[in-house]
Amino acid sequence: MIAIVAFALLLVQDDVPEWGGFRGNNGCGVASSKAIPESLDPEETALWRVEVPSGYSSPIVAGERVFLTGVDGEKLITLGLDRHSGDELWRREIDFDGRKVGMNSSATPSPVTDGERVYVLFQAFGLAAYDVKGNELWQQKIGPFDIPHGMATSPVLHGDVLVQVVDQDSGSYVAAYDKLTGKERWKVERQGVTHSYATPAIYAPKEGPAQVIVSGALQIKSYSVADGKLLWWVDGSAWQSKCVPVVVGDRCFVNAYMPSSSEIGLPSLQSSFADELAERDTDEDGQIGRDEWAGDMIQQVWFIFDLDGDEELGEADWEFMKAAGRSVGGLFSIDLTGEGDVTESHVEWRFGDRRGLPDCPTPLVMDGLLYVVKEGGLFTAIDAGSGEMVKQERIGSSDDYYASPVAGAGRIVTASLGGQLSVIEAGRAWRVLSVSDLEEKVWSTPAIADGQVFVRSQEALWCFASVE
Repeated sequence: MIAIVAFALLLVQDDVPEWGGFRGNNGCGVASSKAIPESLDPEETALWRVEVPSGYSSPIVAGERVFLTGVDGEKLITLGLDRHSGDELWRREIDFDGRKVGMNSSATPSPVTDGERVYVLFQAFGLAAYDVKGNELWQQKIGPFDIPHGMATSPVLHGDVLVQVVDQDSGSYVAAYDKLTGKERWKVERQGVTHSYATPAIYAPKEGPAQVIVSGALQIKSYSVADGKLLWWVDGSAWQSKCVPVVVGDRCFVNAYMPSSSEIGLPSLQSSFADELAERDTDEDGQIGRDEWAGDMIQQVWFIFDLDGDEELGEADWEFMKAAGRSVGGLFSIDLTGEGDVTESHVEWRFGDRRGLPDCPTPLVMDGLLYVVKEGGLFTAIDAGSGEMVKQERIGSSDDYYASPVAGAGRIVTASLGGQLSVIEAGRAWRVLSVSDLEEKVWSTPAIADGQVFVRSQEALWCFASVE
């Protein structure tokens, strides 16, 4: 009870929730909890399980409440739950047409909270804000978005603004909205940027403007939170980006890796668009239609490279396909004190070992080590100072991973798509403490707050806690 009262006072005084957004506060993935369970066993350490609408968004926690979004038919849903019992305290709904885009859920972005208000984003609608008791404060309709698998980028908070990145196939931008009214403060076009799915992070230096760091297609960029001014950029990242930049002091670690399109079975394009037209453009309309390019694989992913959705490949589409064929990116360590093009001057190291780099999960940085988990369950510790691999082994049985690792009290939690929940003791000689089977699919990153671990499956929200 003393810990709960102290935390409630902290919310009143400092307005800082314990796990306020996707991967916690500022996406760092590390909780302040002094203890978390050694095992996430559904039979032994589950405090409660409640069925919730489906979705890929992650739970967030502030005070006595857990907040979550989901989708049910033609309803976009925001929930407020009691963190100790899982009881539903309130539910708010927004109507939409029920259409799902690509692989993502219609409720993929995670909410964010300042402890007083909850902000949500949906692919089909845009932004909405509620107070923690569920009273609607405002709506800002900015969707739907032109993204092949649907919007996955979560909103972030800094000061009195809500920042949203919209990286889509046409008209990409980053914008800031007044968190009290939802009115647009500023909006900056991201020229030449195509779709990505990465949530940004905030860097607030002791001197100089606060920055929003955006990992996008082919570049990592930083903008002033105050007015959207471009501050610096790094070239050489992947053709899609999915991971949150992790800010530690004046450094940032960004996993901007994805296999090149040629590595996943697509043709490696070397010729110019003019040469390709001469070979394929049988109707001489100046573009390459789907019926002018045979091949099952390219037909399956046509929607990814057809940026304007006209069922034909133009020159811009062609150049994007060529870039995707050669750009794999990597894991970057960036000194955040630079200006302008810092590709050569402020990238401290780049980890490019593709065996250890994941596509979706964001790295975890803790006590001088960086941890990543990738498809198949390969878990890797990397020295954060040098970029050298420290230890790499497989955890549990082979499975896909979309959830990012999170940590508390020196223990790391991972969740596989098939529902394997692993607890790992952190360190250079890290070791697996337990692997449990939820027997439910998990796309969402877990949350940790005050010793509790919240895991969202496609059927339910689980809460785990240490057994006294």
